[in-house]
Amino acid sequence: MYQDDPLSSRFFMAKLSSELVCRTAMRGAWALDLPARPILVLHHVTEGSCVLRAGRETVSLYQGDVALVRPNVGHRVDHGDARAKPVLLDRWLEVSREEDGERVLGRGATTARALCGVFRFEHDALAPLLQVLPTVIHAGARAIEARPSFADALARLRSELHEMRLGAGLARRRWLELILIELVRLLADREPAKLAALGATQDPVVARAIAELVHDPARAWDVDTLARTVGVSRATLARRFLETTGAPPMAYRATLRTEHARRLLRETTLSNQQIAHAVGFATVQAFQRAFRRETGATPSAVRAQLRAAHG
Repeated sequence: MYQDDPLSSRFFMAKLSSELVCRTAMRGAWALDLPARPILVLHHVTEGSCVLRAGRETVSLYQGDVALVRPNVGHRVDHGDARAKPVLLDRWLEVSREEDGERVLGRGATTARALCGVFRFEHDALAPLLQVLPTVIHAGARAIEARPSFADALARLRSELHEMRLGAGLARRRWLELILIELVRLLADREPAKLAALGATQDPVVARAIAELVHDPARAWDVDTLARTVGVSRATLARRFLETTGAPPMAYRATLRTEHARRLLRETTLSNQQIAHAVGFATVQAFQRAFRRETGATPSAVRAQLRAAHG
């Protein structure tokens, strides 16, 4: 049914389902702790701002932003103070009160409002995608506005919350799923080599090799090391990689490192030296040479272009 569309095929086989968990009004000083669970978790800020902390990732979210957290990653959201003692999600859901369809978190004046949704799946058909997802996919309001189908899906979801029309519950789930698709499309545009793992699902060895390269970019990979890690010979990995992706393993790695560096340039204030270390270069000079070879521009020039484009 979806042979020509690997993303739809994976969602269909995994029996993906969605649920809007809550609308929340956050007040005063607050923090909420969400445990690690085998689900994708989506946060959409509809008013004000907050901070999402997941592993080593700290992402500031503003009105209109969306963030998706990978499965099995515990995280917290708070008003901006990492020292604030969080309430546990399950406990909060038990005792929180509702006002006008919103659950209330904290006391005092409302500082932010947000929606939280989750995506569940029944088996490992999504594994190749989940293996290469970053801890957090963050879509800023400006990036969303530049993608009309994404902005429309969010607007339609919000409208279903306030207009209790026939079939609203089903409509909310379907809009959530469209938002998930838009997030994956956004990631594919930003870092296309990562999402090639979806097309490599017919070859689990290549899919796993891509996942290894994605999740440990700073490691001193060579073809022999990568082949041992995924349990095949050097020749077998090189052949299957070329057949599946159209590129040798280390050329593919170079593309992945460049994409990862571009994301760090866009989303962080890390120096070139710190980014060089994060993507596996021994010196900043080697990083700058490789980056310019791949992109035709310096890291500093690309950082300025990306920030101007994405806000």
